[in-house]
Amino acid sequence: MYSSCKKDINTLAVGFINPDSSFNSTQESVFLNSYTTTMDSLATHQQSLYILGAINDPIFAKSQATILTAFSIPNNAASFSLGDSAKVIVDSVVLQLRIGNDTTYIGDINAIHDIKVYELNERLSDTSAIFSNKNYLKSSNVIGTFNTKFSPSDSIKNTYLYTSTVIPACMRIKMSDDFKLKIQNQRIFSQSSFYDLFKGFAIVDESNFGPYEGGFWYMNLNSVYTNLVVYYRNDTTHLRTEFPIQFANPKYNKYVNNSSFLTQTNTTKFTANQQRDIAYLQSMGSTKLRMFIPDSVLNRLAASPQLAIQKAEIVVKALGGFDDNNFKIPNQITLVSTDSLGRSVLTVDSYSENFFYLGGSVKNGEYRFNIARELNFLLTNLRNGFGNKHYGLSVIVPNSTYGSIFQTSARRVVLDTKNLQLKLNYTVIK
Repeated sequence: MYSSCKKDINTLAVGFINPDSSFNSTQESVFLNSYTTTMDSLATHQQSLYILGAINDPIFAKSQATILTAFSIPNNAASFSLGDSAKVIVDSVVLQLRIGNDTTYIGDINAIHDIKVYELNERLSDTSAIFSNKNYLKSSNVIGTFNTKFSPSDSIKNTYLYTSTVIPACMRIKMSDDFKLKIQNQRIFSQSSFYDLFKGFAIVDESNFGPYEGGFWYMNLNSVYTNLVVYYRNDTTHLRTEFPIQFANPKYNKYVNNSSFLTQTNTTKFTANQQRDIAYLQSMGSTKLRMFIPDSVLNRLAASPQLAIQKAEIVVKALGGFDDNNFKIPNQITLVSTDSLGRSVLTVDSYSENFFYLGGSVKNGEYRFNIARELNFLLTNLRNGFGNKHYGLSVIVPNSTYGSIFQTSARRVVLDTKNLQLKLNYTVIK
């Protein structure tokens, strides 16, 4: 049995006419209404990299990124034993976290961080998304401290007895004697007893940085070098074992932001639907730019059923003076659409083409976005009687993975939105 589709003779697809063609093309610039607003919380579980640190940004004030993670029995076995309890002595325990690489630092690379490790009093969910604003229960006792600067490009020669191994750059935190004895006294672990006793860690940067101080690192919790290393003796034999932080172990980032410009007395400067000349974009669930195409423009364009959109481009410029070695602007920002519930969704241009087509890479201090297909989608809805489905566009600082709509990087940028425009090329076919 064969079937065919009915041709749509009322809608002209984007690309029907080359955007550079001079075929009765109309050029028009439309001013967009834009303002800064806060973001929703982010799902930060099961990422490739996790942010750790604190910073006192001269523009965005103080921000903090905490890592919450669980760990497992070696080899994920049904049970594990250190050996005979009468002979086992745990010498030391070290929490080892692989630093992402030597280019992932944001801020002052020479900052001295005051990082503390706490035990969690509740297990992290391993069956549902964990969001960046989720509070957690932790012990008040510090079980590990790290009070120095990060060394992202330094490898570590780890010598134990007569064996030496070289591992890549890691943050190594020696755990307290109380935590060491907790492992020694338990000695034998089943899966259930292990997770009852060890629910996980909260790794918190408690530095009290002044303006322009501090920074963020990306930590690779999925690395084979990220684990809890236990050095112990059994009679006269010196041993070591690693309790891994496995890919399947629940883990997430907790973000705390205090954007100074959003907490000023004159909060009306960021009231929704009031045009602002400057936009402040910060990742980690902080702030974003909201933009709206005027309804009058959409209705006018939709009134021409045979209008072919050739090009629709938004250009936003980074303001000068906010980009230096410690506070580099993002190489990439992302534009997303918004649904009727206010949720971020991909634009038609990004999922029908790709994020390279959508744009957003910085060049000479500018970010350019193509929204021709998104605009055509909006006009088609209006022509078909679906009403005005334009709930706005948002510009965000994206994840370190290209094109993701989940904002888990630590970058920020200040944009000039005084004359923010949508530049159009279209043709009405007679």
